[in-house]
Amino acid sequence: MPHIKGLNAIRAFSIMLVVLNHMDAFQSILIPGVIDLRLAPMISGNFGVQVFFVLSGFLISHILLDERTRTGKINLKYFFIRRFLRLAPPLLIFFLLIGIALSQGYLSHTTDSLLYAAFYLYNFTPRELYASEMGHFWSLGVEEQFYLFWPLTLTTIKKVNSLIFFLCVLIFLCSVLVLIIHWIPLNKAYHISRWFIPACCPILIGCLGAVLNHYREHSVQQLLRHHWLVALLMLITYSFSLYAPVFMIPLGISIQSVAVILFILKLYHSQDRRWVRALEFAPLSYMGIISYGIYVYQGFFLRTGSGSELWFQQFPTNILLTLTLAVLSYELFEKQVLKLKRKFK
Repeated sequence: MPHIKGLNAIRAFSIMLVVLNHMDAFQSILIPGVIDLRLAPMISGNFGVQVFFVLSGFLISHILLDERTRTGKINLKYFFIRRFLRLAPPLLIFFLLIGIALSQGYLSHTTDSLLYAAFYLYNFTPRELYASEMGHFWSLGVEEQFYLFWPLTLTTIKKVNSLIFFLCVLIFLCSVLVLIIHWIPLNKAYHISRWFIPACCPILIGCLGAVLNHYREHSVQQLLRHHWLVALLMLITYSFSLYAPVFMIPLGISIQSVAVILFILKLYHSQDRRWVRALEFAPLSYMGIISYGIYVYQGFFLRTGSGSELWFQQFPTNILLTLTLAVLSYELFEKQVLKLKRKFK
């Protein structure tokens, strides 16, 4: 797939939100009460993950729809091999770190918790089994479940209108579920908000954006030409938590994702613009390139907040180890493995 300028900058922005939140960088401004309730959804690590989700849904759909248009089908075998080659290298290093930490008595995770993570099911882990070092695996689980679900959906639903309707129905169901989660008894034992439904909602919005861009490109371009309207829509949807009734703030998982996909579509159709080229700023772009490794390793070193007494989880050692390992992992290991992906296009 041709390089899309600016996407690595989005990845960099997302991972910075995650890392800063896990370092408790925003604690001083998120005063309990109105500010943390209204402002947190706009700068939280969860919003960083949400951006990753929308981008993932858009890119994977863009690649698969292009393949289906060119060849008339989707090669599922090659798709799963490409995903494995992309995801596996940092995970192998991560579990090696967990194994070493366990053997030295630094950690005491249960076998069940490790199995949930290894099989991409951490988003279904009971609350009592949650481990701080692997808490971030909930999002990796949602992503992997999406990789199984979406290609099969595209090979089954051929008609464009049916595909759009299907996505809209799922997005609606996810949105309804997030509003009633607190009334579901199971939520006391599980993080239901992290189950595939409704957590995949931002990914589905990214998919919908890609489907519309692929099959209704002229209409999308017509909308994007109204620069002020698009900017206003992005502002209104991104700042949803600032003005929404309190009981509707959880809907931000859907509403804010609209702002993200609008920005991605605007960027996609503005590749020759100066502001997009500026997003290719080398350090920012490189952070986006290694963002997956940063996300995987920060779970081990930063956990999901401060409080650890272990030396490798103390600031600034934890952030230095995260960044160093992400760079070494990418340059010495991931790059070599990623070259194999070319054989499975």
